[in-house]
Formats: sequence, structure tokens, C-alpha cells
Amino acid sequence: MSKLNKADKDKLFNIATRLQLGTHWERNRELISELYTEHAPDMEMAAYWFQTSDAIYLTPQAETFFSSYFEGLKRGDLVQSETLQPVENLENTYSMTLKLGSQMLGMILVQLKNDFPLAVAEHYVEILLPQFMLARFGTEMQEEVEKRTSTDKLTGLWKRSYFNERFREESERLSRSREVGSVAIMGMDDLSAMVRMMPAEEQNELLEQAGQILRSLLRQTDWVVRWDNFEVLFYFPNTAPESAVEVFDRCVKAMARINPLLQVVIGLCSSAETTSARGLIQLADKRLNLARKDGRHQLVCFASKSTGLQFWEYK
Repeated sequence: MSKLNKADKDKLFNIATRLQLGTHWERNRELISELYTEHAPDMEMAAYWFQTSDAIYLTPQAETFFSSYFEGLKRGDLVQSETLQPVENLENTYSMTLKLGSQMLGMILVQLKNDFPLAVAEHYVEILLPQFMLARFGTEMQEEVEKRTSTDKLTGLWKRSYFNERFREESERLSRSREVGSVAIMGMDDLSAMVRMMPAEEQNELLEQAGQILRSLLRQTDWVVRWDNFEVLFYFPNTAPESAVEVFDRCVKAMARINPLLQVVIGLCSSAETTSARGLIQLADKRLNLARKDGRHQLVCFASKSTGLQFWEYK
């Protein structure tokens, strides 16, 4: 690399001392954009991650310059290079492979304006890369750990993926035994309807409170799963639907007391109707939609041997 003048050395030192990247990528992007706008305004930069096939635009005009290129990017375009090399069909643009050890994580694109020297630009890229790559690697490890854990971080309820793995085995056990278990899906439809008008922090606080209430009121043997953003799935072992309706009485009233937006509707079925894991979930979902169509709040739709399909409204 070429020798730098004092002004560039001072700018690089300023970037190095202020650059503190972590796994929060919006903050990372904002900090990089601020530093490079201040000290290297004639550089536009963006990164592309191979594993997820997504881009992050690091400087103010980067998306304007690079979005079309990333949209048309093909595997054959991913040239491996440890130094900045010209990008075909993009004027004054260079690419470089992003590696951590021997692992390739992505590529960085740099466009230079106003005759900014490539040799100097290489220094500005090199000062960024160590923290940039460690932050990305840390993010991937964090996501992998998150996938492997059994509980949802916000609500404390089981994750859907964890439930699916265990429930297949449980449904096989139910098919071999005479035990009756119940499956239900609860929809927080009022909260879902307000999603565009509520701050994310307020939504998350209500979901967190709902998770705490459900965990505190249900038995340790009950399975409670964050099924979707505003839906919770339940599995009650050795519990008939009529008993599950009584269990929900406490939960439904407690949630509504926290906030009127936590009024819910519920679809409920049992393994007396089917022992198929998929069949139970589909039947609970079908009855949830029937409860929604009824239009009342705090309502559960279920079936019993004596009366067939019915609706129960919690007062």
C-alpha cells in the first residue's frame, strides 16, 4: 500500500478510535456512515453476505449506487480477492472478499468519487475490516445459539421449532395410548390489529406480560408455545377439552385485566378427534378462525362428545 499523508493518517486514527461495532447492525451502519461521511466522503461502501444473500449499505448514497448490482448478482459474479479489484460494468467501483480466517462471509463494494485514490481507499477499507468481520461473525454465532435454544427471548414461551420436534413424538405416544390431550391456539387479534399504530416497545411489553401471565397460571406439565407474532399454541397432556376450557378461564381474564388489547379468541381440539400432529394443529387453527368469525371477544370454540361443536364466552 502507498504511504499516507498526515491528514489521512489523522482521519484513519479518528476512525479507528471511534469505531466500536457489535451485533446491533442498525447501530453499526449508522456509526460507519457517520465516520466515513466525515472522513472519507468520496467513498461509498456496501457489503453483501453470502450465507443470507442480503446487503447492508454503509454510506449515505450506497443503496443508490449498488442496489441494482446486488439484485442481479449471481454466484459466478462472486470473485474471490483479498484486495480491491475492479467490478465489471460499474465505473470506479471495486470489490473485495470478506473473510474471517479461512471462512468467506461475503464481499464489500467500494465506489470512489472525485478521483479519490484507490491506494488510499484501501487503507480506509482495511481499518474497518477487523471489527466489521468480527461483528458479523458474532452475529452469526448469536443467531445460531438463538436457533438452538428452546424458548422465545421476549415471552419466555417455547419456540415453534422446539415444539414441532417434541410434538411429533408426543402425538405418536398419544396414538399408542388411550390418553386424551388437548391442543389450542389463542389469537391476540386486538393487539395484532393495532400493530401499525403502536410503538414496537409497547407491543413487546404487552407480549412479554402475556407470556409471564400464561407461564404463571398454567401447570408445569402444560406446553405453551409462541406460535406466531400474536398467536400462542397450547398442549395440555391428559386433559379433556372441557377441562382445558376451565384452565383458560383464569388465563383469559388475567390477560384482559392487564390491557383490553389482550382480549383473545381460542380454537381448541383434542386427541380424541385425531392423533396426527399436523391434524391437531390444523383443527385448532380451523376452530380459531370460527371463533374469529363469531365476532365476540374472549371466546373459545371447541367440540365435546355430548353437544358437538360449541362456543364458550368468558365473562
